[in-house]
Amino acid sequence: MTSNRRTAHRMSDTAAAGPPDDEPKSIFEHIAELRRCVVRALLAVVVCTGAALPLQRVWLDVLLYPARTTLPKLTYLSPPEPFLMQMKITLIAGALLALPYVAWQLWCFVAPALYPVERRWIMRLSGFSIVLFWLGLLFAYFIAVPFALRFFMSFETATITSAITLRNYVGFVNTMLLAFGAAFQAPLVLIFLMKTGLVPRERLARNRRVVFVAVMIVSALLTPPDALSMVVMTVPLYLLFEGSLWLDRLLTRSAPADVQKT
Repeated sequence: MTSNRRTAHRMSDTAAAGPPDDEPKSIFEHIAELRRCVVRALLAVVVCTGAALPLQRVWLDVLLYPARTTLPKLTYLSPPEPFLMQMKITLIAGALLALPYVAWQLWCFVAPALYPVERRWIMRLSGFSIVLFWLGLLFAYFIAVPFALRFFMSFETATITSAITLRNYVGFVNTMLLAFGAAFQAPLVLIFLMKTGLVPRERLARNRRVVFVAVMIVSALLTPPDALSMVVMTVPLYLLFEGSLWLDRLLTRSAPADVQKT
């Protein structure tokens, strides 16, 4: 009964906040606004990529650092491959540098369509989103990628030797980094859903097994096609899920009644 009253209370808060204050626009006006946001975001990526271009060798060395012990030498199969890989890494570095501005442009497009309570919680959680994204990158960079490389290279024998190319390595590491950075946003999504009353915490707690299976499926989709990478992502993701439940419970108990309404 208590959980039902709390859920109804949160839903009533959302309804009481009123409908989105976005003025009615035609589909063409929405498309024009989206185009402006996309153009601004792309220009920011271009500018940041240009700023990162003089350090292209540095970005490559940074990306090669997790393989310093397991893959001291990488091969390439075509003359322009090292140059193209450096350009690709520099583009990714520029996109990461421009990410806050890109996220801001996305927010400017989406925010008018949200309820006030939803906008408040997104604004409150936005700073933690950047922190969790970089924590995901660091976890993959210092733990997941070196562990996965050591595991896979352990299958090398006297008759089985590796000839891993630079392209293969860059693709593998980039996939791991971006996957973990995106996956570490899960706690904020859960807290947002719980605080806005869309998904009650009690329902999530009762369906832990379903959540665990969903986490495994998401990990399999985000990581390279191997069981180890999926497990390496599944464990921290599920721990983050449990941490989200604990944090929401703590915030609910510690916040005054008037704060919980907002």
